[in-house]
Amino acid sequence: MRILRNGRVGVQERILSDAEDLHKIMILLARANGEPIRGKTKLQKMLYLLSYPLEGLDRCHYEPYNYGPYSEVVKVESEYLANVGVLYGGDLDIGLTADGARVAEAVAAQTDSRTLRIVEKYKKMFNDMTLDELLAYVYSAFPETASRSVKYKSLQPRMERLILSLLRKEKISGQRAAELLGKSYPYVLKTAGDAGIRVLGP
Repeated sequence: MRILRNGRVGVQERILSDAEDLHKIMILLARANGEPIRGKTKLQKMLYLLSYPLEGLDRCHYEPYNYGPYSEVVKVESEYLANVGVLYGGDLDIGLTADGARVAEAVAAQTDSRTLRIVEKYKKMFNDMTLDELLAYVYSAFPETASRSVKYKSLQPRMERLILSLLRKEKISGQRAAELLGKSYPYVLKTAGDAGIRVLGP
């Protein structure tokens, strides 16, 4: 049985044999694309968004909170993975320790290719968004999550500009921008064109 540097025994074996999908997906998210997760808020939001295409995240019990959807379960379990030496970081970057990287490769080897592709796709899409861009996306796609937000009111006047910024970065298509803004596709085409933004196909 392998011993991690913090002296805890069998963390890899415990995670691999556990039915706890949240731990595994959190580890895969930290592993994806070879870069850390850019802070606690992005970890919370990416796992919330991943709960739609992926099974196994239903116990997170997200609720509207200061910065949109928030799960106390995600907070507690990310702290657990840090305490056992798999993850490092917090407010800024969250990544894999050297031991965590070995655990992640073992988890990835046991994970189906569809799940790996989805995790990598979501991290690539959301991890380098600014916080305002990410919140604008989440609040537009899931307006019910903004009910207790301390940021929503200040973001509202800039919502269109933030969604167009995602369009400029080719994070979303023109049709998706129209859905998020509640506008017509021709409106998005014209507004984006006036701003010199190339629109991805519908």
